[in-house]
Amino acid sequence: MPKQKFLIGLYEPSSHWLALILTMVSGLLRGGHVANIVTTATSPLQIRLELQRKVPNLSELESARKFFLSDWHTWMTGKKSEEAISVDSLSVVKMGIDQSRFRKEFGFAYDFVGVDNFSTVLKYNDERPFMQWFDNLVAGLKQLKGVRLYGFVKRFHSEALYSNVEALADGVIELDYRERGGKLENMIRVKSLKGMSHPTEWRNLSVRGDGSLQLSPEN
Repeated sequence: MPKQKFLIGLYEPSSHWLALILTMVSGLLRGGHVANIVTTATSPLQIRLELQRKVPNLSELESARKFFLSDWHTWMTGKKSEEAISVDSLSVVKMGIDQSRFRKEFGFAYDFVGVDNFSTVLKYNDERPFMQWFDNLVAGLKQLKGVRLYGFVKRFHSEALYSNVEALADGVIELDYRERGGKLENMIRVKSLKGMSHPTEWRNLSVRGDGSLQLSPEN
């Protein structure tokens, strides 16, 4: 696994971003890596059900501390989370305190962290304090091992915010739709990967029977 990489994903709201996160995590877990999913837009129950379709021994991996689930969602329903890692607010003031604690307790362990929808945090904070907090967050994350992949919804924020998060990131992945032959196809590309040579063309993604995504062969 690469070390100390912070990536962002920019995706269309109706694209298969969560499926991409689950596909990546399932492959890493099967390879013996330690993975964490941070969920803001999906219940922990739904995350586990979807991931178990791909990783039947998920409960064993959780017990072995190979898989962690961070619950940023349940508090929005008015209920108390039963997860070991959870928040009860998405205010950046409160999150700053929580994230410092979580990094000390768990941050060292992860080979990969995927966030389903970081744009949710912007529903509870103005952009300027968010960007100041996010700058500090990323600086701390870059001291940790492994890859962090944070998803942002396209066309939801200001251009200044997108420019800021792209400037902070080591790389940017895009998920979008393209029309071809009268049909919409789910597409992915690596927009940037700083300091590394990489392909930039759009590639097609298809959905397998278990809900995971498969990359089309290169032309």
